[in-house]
Amino acid sequence: MDSSILKNVHLFSDLNEDELDKIYSRCDIRTYNKGEIIFFDTEPYQGFYIVVEGGVKIFKISKDGREHILYFIYPFNIFAEVPLLEQYEKIINDEFSYPANSMAMTDNTKLILIRSSVFYNFVEKNGKVCLKMLSSLAKKLRHLNNHIETITQDVPKRLAKYILSEHNKNPIKQNSSIELTISKHDLASYLGTIDETLSRVLKKFQDEKLIVVKGKKILIKDKQALVKISSI
Repeated sequence: MDSSILKNVHLFSDLNEDELDKIYSRCDIRTYNKGEIIFFDTEPYQGFYIVVEGGVKIFKISKDGREHILYFIYPFNIFAEVPLLEQYEKIINDEFSYPANSMAMTDNTKLILIRSSVFYNFVEKNGKVCLKMLSSLAKKLRHLNNHIETITQDVPKRLAKYILSEHNKNPIKQNSSIELTISKHDLASYLGTIDETLSRVLKKFQDEKLIVVKGKKILIKDKQALVKISSI
């Protein structure tokens, strides 16, 4: 792996080879196995991460001990970058902690850590990176707003929306199935419910012949019915 890997990341896609080399030479490459914590929300902020291989979940723990997943991060996407613009003074004075927890979802999850000092030094000389980061933050804010709106809805509606959303990511539209890349426990957490409720709704959808669940594969049998449930 070399600096060219950064070209796959939206934030750095316009940089030339020399600029990529300068950033990459000061990066930390880290590998985690499934279930390993990358950082807790009590740890001092070091910088942001890029997922190169595998997947990461970002989550919070409520006062009653329940996990709530905010995001899933997959290859060539960044996470923990929000504080860089929001908490500049605290970060440069080592007074800020990560605002959420993060965990590797797969074995051999490979990450690049770009420390805050490296990033601040670089953006002083390259304003385009700042503009791209603002674009990235706007997309995350829109996602979070949609997610908050979704978890106020009932579980069948949330699940129908999730299935349709995952299906729409597939460019092969004739493919009527989706493959869950996360555990059903994590899916329940992401949808703001518990495992038992998710299982009941999946069974209900199957009984009504809307879907067929085979392990981590969900075959869509009646897309129009799912669309109707998602829009109720």
